[in-house]
Amino acid sequence: MDMSELVSAVVKEVLERMEARKALPCVFVLAKREPALEERVRPLVEPYFPEGVDLVFFGEDLGGRTPAKHILPHLCCSSMADLAAGRVSSRTLETVLSLLLKGISVEVLEFGYRSYADTAPGALYDLYVGYEKALAAYGLKEFKAKLPESVRVREKLITAPMVEKYGKEGYRNMVVPADATVTPLAAETADALKMGIQKKL
Repeated sequence: MDMSELVSAVVKEVLERMEARKALPCVFVLAKREPALEERVRPLVEPYFPEGVDLVFFGEDLGGRTPAKHILPHLCCSSMADLAAGRVSSRTLETVLSLLLKGISVEVLEFGYRSYADTAPGALYDLYVGYEKALAAYGLKEFKAKLPESVRVREKLITAPMVEKYGKEGYRNMVVPADATVTPLAAETADALKMGIQKKL
């Protein structure tokens, strides 16, 4: 293989990899890229994208793609209060507010105020709970990890409240013991919620 063939092969490989990367859905992480942050975010978002996902961090080029999700890793108390009042104090928050104003939701991995649940006076903690509710109405919500489709239930009596509980949590299928008794109301509730109840040993 001469030099021109080698260069052509390398260029072709690089272009193919770039095209494959562009084809992946992307998630925009509203923070600077750091290895620890990438290691934290990737396993949380991958279940939503079984074919693969490209993480793009603040300041990086989206390559003309529209992100499938916008993730804010941490929202501290002061930033939360500012956003609830429609104010911004950083470039990151300016981006968050701009997304919200465009009707694009942003998901938060961690609300800083929650770490004070055991020490903050009730009224102050409630203030931040109120901020979280206001921000949720704006489109800024807590990130929900994707649950597996099925949940294994060990109880021998399957009731309607159990089915409702797992349905609200997002499960689509309950795997129950082979000798479990499913009440008629539990079966009706499962049908109404489009959930399956599967008996297994």
